[in-house]
Amino acid sequence: GASVQCQWETRHIIPINDTSTTLLDFTQQSAYTEGICIPPTLNNTIHIFSSAEAIQCLSSEIQQRDIRVILSGDSYMKQLYIGLADILLSKHISDDKQMRDSQQRKKMLSTAQYWMKKRHETNATFPFVQYQCEDECYGKNALDVCSQCISSFSENTTNNNR
Repeated sequence: GASVQCQWETRHIIPINDTSTTLLDFTQQSAYTEGICIPPTLNNTIHIFSSAEAIQCLSSEIQQRDIRVILSGDSYMKQLYIGLADILLSKHISDDKQMRDSQQRKKMLSTAQYWMKKRHETNATFPFVQYQCEDECYGKNALDVCSQCISSFSENTTNNNR
């Protein structure tokens, strides 16, 4: 809210022929073009990950350990998944459209799920990130129903080697 102090930072798009500046990738350029709020205490520690850095961070093969990110829940979690897909795929799933209603969000979620699955199937280093258990974890369902669904999905992905 209003009590949060931060410095709003934006950067202009860097011309391709400018070799004096470090080039930002799609994700970083999008963040700085839209602007980000950087609290003064975090100015030297905040880092906007590039798509390559995010993939490296979440890749089981690169990290040499089992990493699975499973998201489920309300519209905020759907937005989070779509945003993470944008970063990992290094493109806008939503084509810069505002997802103001559930139908738009559902369509974008489905598109993100398709491309994330396709990329993971064709590239072993691509992270395993999925949105699952939508009906079980959305709304007023009991928490144990959601938990059982995620556990079941997680066990199936482990047994099937994803």
